Amino acid sequence: MSVPYDIFVNSFLSKVTEYEYMHLDREYAVDIIDGFMKRALQAFRKNCKYDFFSTADDAARMFTLDIPADDLEEIVNIVSDGMIAQWMKPYVNKTTLLRNVLNTRDFTTYSPAELLLRVGNAYEKAQKEFIQGIREYSYNHGKLTELHI
Repeated sequence: MSVPYDIFVNSFLSKVTEYEYMHLDREYAVDIIDGFMKRALQAFRKNCKYDFFSTADDAARMFTLDIPADDLEEIVNIVSDGMIAQWMKPYVNKTTLLRNVLNTRDFTTYSPAELLLRVGNAYEKAQKEFIQGIREYSYNHGKLTELHI
């Protein structure tokens, strides 16, 4: 059984409302979203019991893995959370640059800087949820006897 990239892409797209991807060339949009997926899988690599990297076929956009449905659902949820964090990262980098230029008076309730501050907070929350998902997966699927305590 193979695992298509689109399982991760569709899960990611169901969690965000980003209309920007609808206006892009489909191939270009898929490349961007696949990049989010690969970076999220890279962060999850040490804890995941399945090897998504040596089984990836970018031409067919599939992983040649046999994963039970309940495991796959859990992995897709974790990776799509990681994809959200990757998607938000560029927005946060813009926030940091703007924050260095603006003074504290500019950070009012109605300012664009306030919006960017909130985007930064949303990114931090998304990153924490992704890391927590990895920890829970590791705890539920890891072998406690192999820990170096």
